[in-house]
Amino acid sequence: MATTDASAYNNGTYSFEQQIFSLSWSTILSFNFKGEASEIASQTKESLVNVLEDKEIQKLIGVWNLVWGPGIYADSFVGEEKSLNSMFIVVPESDPGQAVIAIAGTNGSSLMDWIVEDFNVKETVPWPYGPSSGKAQISKGTYFGLDKLVNLESVAPTSNTSITAQQYLSNRPFKNIMVTGHSLGGALSPCYSLYLDETRSQWDLSESTIISCLPTAGPTPGDLSFSEYYDNRLSKTTHRQWNLMDVVPHAFNTELLAQVPDLYEPDLSASVGVKLLVRWIQRNTKSLDYLNVAPDAEGFSSKYYRLSDFMKDDDKYDERYKAIVEDIKEAIQTFEEELKPFEIPSFRTGSILLFLVQALIQHTIGYIAHFDIGDFSQRLTPASKQSSALLSKPEDGSGRLRKSLALLTKKPILLDLGQPTRRKLDELQAGEGPLWDALLAKVDQMNQDKPNQGAQPVIFLVEDQTSTPSSDHCWSGGSSGR
Repeated sequence: MATTDASAYNNGTYSFEQQIFSLSWSTILSFNFKGEASEIASQTKESLVNVLEDKEIQKLIGVWNLVWGPGIYADSFVGEEKSLNSMFIVVPESDPGQAVIAIAGTNGSSLMDWIVEDFNVKETVPWPYGPSSGKAQISKGTYFGLDKLVNLESVAPTSNTSITAQQYLSNRPFKNIMVTGHSLGGALSPCYSLYLDETRSQWDLSESTIISCLPTAGPTPGDLSFSEYYDNRLSKTTHRQWNLMDVVPHAFNTELLAQVPDLYEPDLSASVGVKLLVRWIQRNTKSLDYLNVAPDAEGFSSKYYRLSDFMKDDDKYDERYKAIVEDIKEAIQTFEEELKPFEIPSFRTGSILLFLVQALIQHTIGYIAHFDIGDFSQRLTPASKQSSALLSKPEDGSGRLRKSLALLTKKPILLDLGQPTRRKLDELQAGEGPLWDALLAKVDQMNQDKPNQGAQPVIFLVEDQTSTPSSDHCWSGGSSGR
């Protein structure tokens, strides 16, 4: 058990930290629903209440009562609206002075979708709260997500009016408030914690409430100045948890990004496509000086997983991880289907898919194993009485990917990079040289054009005449970020 508090809490067998992460993990319940925000909120609330009232769940995390939310922000990229941001507040039965605010980030556990498309990190904006924040900057993506969370509303439990989470807190004082979130929620939860701290005069008149934060697997919300500003106010009550083998918390700090291609060595080498994507992100974010909050927080160790590791002796999946493994397999299979129109041989895409599989495992199961909440994860879906989408799948959550691929089958963008020598290929893999410069120049040109419905990502083919058929130099892909 890898938790800082090993004692049971709230009449559950799990420690306080395990219970907090379990509640954070429960935010995925909203990801499977489509429709208007009010409809998604109603369906999510029903599922969440089912989970909190489930007797097996209560044995693990104790009795928690939903007191506000879930608040839902929904929008659509392609087709019906889906939940993009959600948040709820729960209170433990045995400790009513403690509130937990659980935040879900953008509905997109598909790393390819949110890193390349959704998480806008090419520009920063000033931290919008607090008169003394100075030069602190957050990414546009962080600002967008935080703004939605601040303005989320839910019907008050004692009236028929809709109120924000902050308005709810102003009507009910708490001794302690813990804010938590995973993935993009791991970036937004520190920001929401700081927002509450900056706006105490609006909800905590006695200024006595202790604000804590447990962000997990979060990318950088802002720059060095923001990290320092946050840490000066909340570092003592922030307990950031991150997996050393998880891609997401390595983004978008330049030095940490440089580690991504080698995360799974010697078991798995990153493909040229992965390396080029990392180089492209570094190039677009280096000058912004991104740094996570609590940057000195040590990451926890993990191990390289194979899908067979989750099989039992009877060739069936371990029930604690079955739902997640099946979602990962389905996501990869769907992605392979999307690539079929390009007639790219599987041996040329295999290394990219293996890297993606490992990244997804580390970003999900890596934390479930670390916090040792496999029993909760196993029970979550049946307790909610719905088929929960643990990962966004390309046919649903990654609608932009599907749309872009569909466009490419009609109007492919062809980049003539000539017949490169092995030296030029090596330079390309290292993120330098004439091929790299030509590729970036084309991407920059496309990004400067006025966005339109025909905007397409760049998919390029590089043939290494000196390599064997299994070489991952044969095919590589990138994106214009459009």
